[in-house]
Amino acid sequence: MADGTDAIGLSMMSIADMLLVIDPPRITPPVLRPVLDYWKLKRGTRGMPARRDIDPSELKPYLPHLCLFEALPSGEFLLRLMGSEITDRYGRNGTGKTLRDAAAEHALTLDIVTRTLLAVSTHRRPVLASGTLASIGQEHILSEALLLPLSDDGATVNMILSATRYSRATPGA
Repeated sequence: MADGTDAIGLSMMSIADMLLVIDPPRITPPVLRPVLDYWKLKRGTRGMPARRDIDPSELKPYLPHLCLFEALPSGEFLLRLMGSEITDRYGRNGTGKTLRDAAAEHALTLDIVTRTLLAVSTHRRPVLASGTLASIGQEHILSEALLLPLSDDGATVNMILSATRYSRATPGA
């Protein structure tokens, strides 16, 4: 994993073919922007909202694009929710499974997602992850995921809400 700051002060890191931007200054893609706005509204003046602040019925149009991860004391992550758009893309529903079990057949995907979730937990800030789905043989698909920390105590990230959108990757980009 390469960490660094770019010329304009963005904190970035890369994991395999994914680029992560910590606390991205602008989010414009459909699905991601409204979910970020909702997270900010629920956060208020705190560093991050709690899970109890998030009402799935208020996110109904975006549910197919959402995942909710629980950080377990063991260091693993449990998929509390895996939206249908994500399930369709990966060919299985991981809801109720640990990330390790849900991605058992895709070691690189497991590594990328785990390290991305750990980045959110460590920085306690939104993280934008973008790259192709080459780790599951879909190099032609671009994934943009916005991962948002949730905390019951205001300090420790115990859940992560993510919104993901997919588009066709531009060849040679």
